[in-house]
Amino acid sequence: MSGQILFNGNIASPNDFIDRIAPFVKQSNPRGSPNVLLITAAWGAGEYGEAPFREALNRHGVLSQWQDGFDRAIPNLCAWHAWQEVLAARPQVAQVAEELEEVADAVRRFYIAKTSFHATRVREAVAFSRDKLGEFRLGDLPLIGRDGLQPEPTLAGRALLHRALTRELSHDLADLVRNDARMLDALTELADALPARTGLRFDPLWRQWHATLTARILAADTVILPGGDPDALLGALQFFDLGPALRETLRRGALLCAVSAGSLVLCERVIIYDDFASDPRRREFRLHDRGLGLVGGLQILPHCMDRIHTDDPDNLAYLARRFSTHACVGLNQESFLLVQPDAGKATAVGLHDAVYVFGPDGAKRRFMPGQVLDV
Repeated sequence: MSGQILFNGNIASPNDFIDRIAPFVKQSNPRGSPNVLLITAAWGAGEYGEAPFREALNRHGVLSQWQDGFDRAIPNLCAWHAWQEVLAARPQVAQVAEELEEVADAVRRFYIAKTSFHATRVREAVAFSRDKLGEFRLGDLPLIGRDGLQPEPTLAGRALLHRALTRELSHDLADLVRNDARMLDALTELADALPARTGLRFDPLWRQWHATLTARILAADTVILPGGDPDALLGALQFFDLGPALRETLRRGALLCAVSAGSLVLCERVIIYDDFASDPRRREFRLHDRGLGLVGGLQILPHCMDRIHTDDPDNLAYLARRFSTHACVGLNQESFLLVQPDAGKATAVGLHDAVYVFGPDGAKRRFMPGQVLDV
């Protein structure tokens, strides 16, 4: 893949977002005004409200080309409405999709309960350890597996207590990681069930929309994915199996610009924060769904300062160990990260804020504009 992905955490408005990314958008087609595709499926029924983005792009010299009432240079993918059209026209597909979503909701509820249990145990164990041992940091614990530590019966009581608590914390963290893996397997099985049970990929209406949406993606020099509801965005893109088209346009050299929910769905895993959970004890980061996997090795955590206690080393160590398969990267309103997947390179490019990487040692590493992340 020779293209680039520009990630942002949660920019305040379309104008602000376009102001920040305009130089990168213009570079996506040095020969002239670039073709920019807007994917606003995260807005659901409000998908067609993209005018503020188009007006901001026009203001920066990215020109519209109107034909038959449609902007051919800055089109909207319209994936959400296409998704709803197919479901309305194919009631048997809609019925199976609804059934599978009910199963997914039940699986997620069970997963959340288990996640909350183990996460609470970890946090309570850290507090207990600090109370009993004084200075205690989660980030200082050795990175050990479920087999734990070898017995050392000659240790004094305080050291034995430290080892016992270390063992318990390590087991609870390992259970959280394994719980994620099982959840991922269940979601993959559910996603495969819809086309397998309905023959969706061979349906003429689905194939027509798939071809249309794929062509729009492949024609773009820049693809913009704003924030909103990650379920609506991911649901529409996965329903039409558009991950390969996005990967291909990236391979051809396109620029993908993503903010908030858009940033989440491009990762291999969609990790969300339950800030609307009725029980504050369940407001944890958790695996929500499979992402499109356009970027590997990085776990983007948008709304960083709003949702992460970044001054708490134990919390950062917990996050980094909790999602240890990827480097946890926190992004704010003014944090921008430019990823070149083909080169395996990620560079902080925001002019007004840094990019933050959280380590298993509890450290918060701050990367200023121009600095390359060591992940």
